[in-house]
Amino acid sequence: MKKLKRIAVLLLAALTLASCSRIVPAEVADPGIGKPEPAETEAGEKDDQGRTEPAETEGAADPAEPAGEGDENKSDAVEPQIPSKRVGIVTPASYGEVYKKITARGNNTRRYGGMKTANADFADMAVEEVMAEAPMEAPMPEPEASFAAEDEAYAGGYEGGADYSETNTQVQGVDEADIVKTDGNWIYALYDGKLKIYSAAGGDSALVSVTQAGSESNRDYWIDEIVFDEPEKSWSGSYKSAEEMFVLGDTVMVIANCNEYASGYVKGDWFDENRSYVSVDFYDVSDRANPVFAGSAGQDGYYMTSRLMDGKLYLVTNRYIYTWNEYDEENPSEYVPMLYRGGETFEVAVDRICWPESTTDSSYTVVARYSPDARDLEDSLSVLGAGSTVYMSRNYLYLADSRYFEEARNEWDESVYHVTEYMSGNRTELLKLSVTGAIAIEETGSVDGNLLNQFSMDEYGDTFRVVTTCWNSSYQIWEDAEHGFTNYKYLESGQTNGLYVFDSSMNLTGAVTSLAEGEQVYSVRFDGTVGYFVTFRQVDPLFAVDLSDPANPTVMSALKIPGFSRYLHPWSAGLLLGIGQDADEETGRTGGMKLSMFDTSNPYDVSERDKYILDDKYYSEALYNHKAILAAPNKGLIGFPTDNGYVLFRYEEGSGFSLMDEVKFESDWYWDWNSRGLYVGDNIYIVSSTMLTVLDMNTCDLLVRVDG
Repeated sequence: MKKLKRIAVLLLAALTLASCSRIVPAEVADPGIGKPEPAETEAGEKDDQGRTEPAETEGAADPAEPAGEGDENKSDAVEPQIPSKRVGIVTPASYGEVYKKITARGNNTRRYGGMKTANADFADMAVEEVMAEAPMEAPMPEPEASFAAEDEAYAGGYEGGADYSETNTQVQGVDEADIVKTDGNWIYALYDGKLKIYSAAGGDSALVSVTQAGSESNRDYWIDEIVFDEPEKSWSGSYKSAEEMFVLGDTVMVIANCNEYASGYVKGDWFDENRSYVSVDFYDVSDRANPVFAGSAGQDGYYMTSRLMDGKLYLVTNRYIYTWNEYDEENPSEYVPMLYRGGETFEVAVDRICWPESTTDSSYTVVARYSPDARDLEDSLSVLGAGSTVYMSRNYLYLADSRYFEEARNEWDESVYHVTEYMSGNRTELLKLSVTGAIAIEETGSVDGNLLNQFSMDEYGDTFRVVTTCWNSSYQIWEDAEHGFTNYKYLESGQTNGLYVFDSSMNLTGAVTSLAEGEQVYSVRFDGTVGYFVTFRQVDPLFAVDLSDPANPTVMSALKIPGFSRYLHPWSAGLLLGIGQDADEETGRTGGMKLSMFDTSNPYDVSERDKYILDDKYYSEALYNHKAILAAPNKGLIGFPTDNGYVLFRYEEGSGFSLMDEVKFESDWYWDWNSRGLYVGDNIYIVSSTMLTVLDMNTCDLLVRVDG
């Protein structure tokens, strides 16, 4: 009862605070900014990602029945919850309201309202039950509904007739920053704070320029200057870590984490200042031998991710606000994000700050758009508690925030006891942002479980699909108020996985849940109307889910093989590449790296057509970073870094995988694990922090090595 009273007090406080703010539905969270009209697309036409729209479906199943009262609520089993309440967005009217929110110092347990539902009938059963009911023969998805079939050339980074590879990305037309880029004539590399430009000229390739773009790793840690002046004493420094970059025509955009620090005594008073922000530095490289710094802009926080679409750079950062610090309400720069333009610093406007009504988080996610032409910041939005996983389509940017929750599920009286049952677990709040006009939150939603990474999300036509791993646990508190006796009963806990489908308004329309109990998601890839994801414990179930009817996602097959895939790549029509690790079928102990080519021509009977196990390779950046992978179906080429080197494979239908070459980096003192591979014409270029290696693609003969 005491806990319920505390909850009531917190709710009252929240209502009092909310009375000072405007709480509006997500679709009108930014007054005066209209929502862009969706393009009309008939069934069978391609969407703006080059994939075929699903045909409209008639009707939908009735909503799932809510849990009953009484004995049904007292089960020892833990069932995943399907929440149904949408989340409102708070727009403060003043910095003072932001200050009150920041300093409320609520705990970080989030009380989610949950998912909105719209005519959803959810499949909730074990894998064996799903497969028992799944038809062995069913109408196949049309070939033109497959992203791989539609855009086979793009899947390998081969686009627009230009014979060179591009960064391995998730969405066609949405570029992702990386440490190595090429435009087919030049190769740009960002290592150890240096921007290096090589000519891509086969055996005549050369290093043409080196530009300092950040602090060097072998310098004293972020220290530029130390000053001791008596009687006043101060210590200050700065550090710039160049993280990734984009190349657009004659402009290179370097994204860097920056830190500035100062502390000491002034007139006997101690001061301590620390500012972390992310800069976008623009370089004019029209003369590749002489890059010229052309300006900088930026935003507060630490670098999360970025995208480049239609000539605009989108940057996402996290600005942490530490609630144990004391802030001056009259100085918003202490507790709201700062923006950097033209050498000046200023606070984010209060009407460009918002937060989900349910959040208790005091840290910001800052989303901003930059113009490479103007070399300046165009727009930004700062959201409290928005998340750490980002997916961007050609239409919207999605933010996902996964958090632990604990909430009362049921209560009843039994004998002399008042019983309250609590459920805890993890849920993910979803925000859908428009970014091509004014940056604004369009819709909100939430889903049970945690996301693995950006590939756990996908927009297709008017639907949005998410795959999560869900952990839930529950317990009961038995209170005898008369005798002052309290006891606890712990119920079962469990971990399962599920796939959820939302409509364009983020209403949940369909789901398949409780898959692969005790396992977790290791990789996800959506390919048109089919969703693939891998879970793992001892063996690797590769699930294929039919998403052609958004209201009724159906598991078509669940292939179990030893090991698991960390990354899935649509290779061509009917083929899906997996890169991961082998594992012992009995113990689940992982072994060497493994390449798998899955035959998905019949998604009701997916099989592993070919495999290759690297017994002496146990780690690669490719296991955790898709941008480290070269996957070029048009060339039959696969490459990735591993063990102070780089491996290249050929894949041919009928003969499977074959090792083309293993490039070793000649360094006795430096372990180079983050290299990149690319091709231009018939040559392969392997870029590491210390050299450029050029190979003939057909013979793998070494053409030249260029020190860098």
